[in-house]
Amino acid sequence: MLSIGITGGIGSGKTTVSKIFHYNWNIPVYFADDRAKWFMHNDTETQNFLLHLFGNDVYKNNELQKKIIAEKIFNDKLIKRKWEQYIHKKVINDYICWRKDQNFNYHLHEAALIFEAELTNYFDKIILVTSPIELRIKRLQSKGLTKDEALLRISNQLSDEEKAKKANFIIYNDEKYSLIEQINLIHKNITVNL
Repeated sequence: MLSIGITGGIGSGKTTVSKIFHYNWNIPVYFADDRAKWFMHNDTETQNFLLHLFGNDVYKNNELQKKIIAEKIFNDKLIKRKWEQYIHKKVINDYICWRKDQNFNYHLHEAALIFEAELTNYFDKIILVTSPIELRIKRLQSKGLTKDEALLRISNQLSDEEKAKKANFIIYNDEKYSLIEQINLIHKNITVNL
């Protein structure tokens, strides 16, 4: 079974693309961000790490204060590095267990920071989802971020150009090219070589 990483910058549409793979062909998808959030809300070890790294205000009335985490991560590189090292290790170990239970020809691991976290060796192929920065900002604003917050998050990731050099497939999510057609071609390419 092939392990396929699917990545892209924040707001690029990688989750949408992953869901199309799942709904069209029942491809199993591991959503790394969802699992990271699950650990933050349900895993005692992760919660203790968050308290140690971000302080007691990170949980208020048992609610995770995401704004506190985002503010500290995007303004302190040392805290950002410590958090990412911890959560990437936690999530990748969880993914390794998850993929043992998959029975399809291939599965997807959807994550924003595959290249930044140097996780490429866990995958046979990498799909990159790209999107123009204006569209990404618009999507992020629709989720409640300001333009400045969106730009700060985008600037903390590798550019699409840098990622494209390392990817096996590229999907252009620019509202000009059909996502379905691009995904169909990649699915055929992957399955033809199994």
